[in-house]
Amino acid sequence: MARILVLIAAVLCCAVPAIAEQSVVRAVMNGDLRSVDPLWTIVPQTRNHAYMVYDTLFGIDENRVPRPQMVDTWTVSDDKLIYRFTLRDKLAFSDGAPVTSTDVLASLKRWMQIDPAGQFISRFLVAMEPDGTNGFVFRLKEPFPQMLYAISRVSAVPTFIYPARIVDGLPITKAFTDPTGSGPFIMKRDEWVAGSKVVYVKNPAYVPRAEPPSAIAGGKHVYVDRVEWLNITDPSTQVSALKTGEIDFIQFAPPDLTDDLRRTKGIVVKPLWPVGTQGIMRLNWTNPPMDKQGVRVAMQNFVHQPDMIMAVMGDMNSGQVCGAFAMCGSPMGNETGAELLLSNDPEEDRLQRGMRMLKEAGYDGEPIVIMDATDQVMQHNATLVLAEAMRKAGVNVDLQTIDWAALTARRTIRGPGPNGWHIFLTTGGQIGGENPAFSMQAPATCEKAFPGWACDADYETLRMAWLKEADPVKAKALAVEIQRKAMQIGLAIPYGQYLLPAAWRDTLEDVPSVPEHVVFWGMRKRN
Repeated sequence: MARILVLIAAVLCCAVPAIAEQSVVRAVMNGDLRSVDPLWTIVPQTRNHAYMVYDTLFGIDENRVPRPQMVDTWTVSDDKLIYRFTLRDKLAFSDGAPVTSTDVLASLKRWMQIDPAGQFISRFLVAMEPDGTNGFVFRLKEPFPQMLYAISRVSAVPTFIYPARIVDGLPITKAFTDPTGSGPFIMKRDEWVAGSKVVYVKNPAYVPRAEPPSAIAGGKHVYVDRVEWLNITDPSTQVSALKTGEIDFIQFAPPDLTDDLRRTKGIVVKPLWPVGTQGIMRLNWTNPPMDKQGVRVAMQNFVHQPDMIMAVMGDMNSGQVCGAFAMCGSPMGNETGAELLLSNDPEEDRLQRGMRMLKEAGYDGEPIVIMDATDQVMQHNATLVLAEAMRKAGVNVDLQTIDWAALTARRTIRGPGPNGWHIFLTTGGQIGGENPAFSMQAPATCEKAFPGWACDADYETLRMAWLKEADPVKAKALAVEIQRKAMQIGLAIPYGQYLLPAAWRDTLEDVPSVPEHVVFWGMRKRN
């Protein structure tokens, strides 16, 4: 206990009496903030940061409907080729500069370089131009039925709007460091202690929309003065700090300690969104032997989702076996072609079949490098189950421990070599993964795809057909074919859906229900 108190005191050391009378929320998030640029890196912690300090053009509400945020009004021409948008009045960045069409267009141009939805828009685009200082226009080659959904995306790269002075002409490979935004909070960069604490304060100039909040859309009313993210990595220390009131909120309650938290008076343990987080296993198509389709497909035999769910959650009721890339329970989700992955055959049969398929595909006993992010409970526990199954089958597994920040840097390395890799486990969104075209995990666009760099022209033809299809019945049929093809080529491997709860003290009220992220608008703290 003495050690716990010392650790907590260390991260709280910079608190000063001047803020004692303010409403302060102290939260432990899932990982440390390493960059403030959500286009340079798509790690969730940077995206959580972005939702604090930036605003978006549109947002998705609780019914998955796009709703305007920074946009006030918009029109669509009868031929569906011209979209005209007008911004809300009095939008301003935290440095006092007004938000203009110049800022919007500079932000969108950079966004289109990295986001799958943005890349699709660019294929349809004839021109993207200002309409005065307060508006902008998209002119298209052909109708794009999902335009509003595309610019409303929750993740992995929402359409955050940045000052043009920061992002105009900035390559996607270079991160910006200035966190000036027009969102509901301001980052106190002078109080940011890397690896320890990030501080945000209420933006007094922010004008929220008048309507009530709904998921990531609606009015972003701020009722607390200050939010501190504290980097406490030890799960037991997190839980002890929550119980004693040293912190108010934990993004992901440690699975093996949730029962203890549920029994503690004054603690709420609850998922922030009713749909579980998707697990996705990425396979490196550029590093032999994973460049062989047969090897990638054979890997499905070693992914036993019930074992992974139990290792992560300790309770099958908190997870869902699912072979759908577009999420089970979603409008486009289906498990076509996932028979091998979801097989209930005895373990010995599955592992023997997997090893046989590997050898038939050309595997010759070379090491398979698995990156294991030990600071991510979900991925780490599931990775250990995978590695054990592969070793039991006879695969030469090189399990390399790493933290998540280092993994996200190393996963950008293509091909074989000293830092080469074959497998890592990650997570997909609770809404973002539902879309066969816009999910970060979905593309097979070779070097433009998410790390793993899946590359298949026929699969991409199906995704483009789905994107253009306005008939829901025909779109569903195309989603079935996209799923079938993804499993056939070994695009990646779903490893289930996980309902990871957050935990907070009951002095926090109206904690927002938001998919994929944690936001601090809407909540109140009772003394």
